[in-house]
Amino acid sequence: MKMNDTLRGALILGAVVLALVIGGFAIADNGWQKVTCIGRAIASGVAFTNIHSVCGL
Repeated sequence: MKMNDTLRGALILGAVVLALVIGGFAIADNGWQKVTCIGRAIASGVAFTNIHSVCGL
């Protein structure tokens, strides 16, 4: 039971951090283009360490 609560908390925290990061990109210059570029890069299997160079962040 305790492990389930820990996992749930980690998932909630991860979702909040992800929402803040996406929101930060969205309000920046060309933010939606960057968000969609990141989404396409992840969907096509680009490594997280290479997303910066692929999307020009």
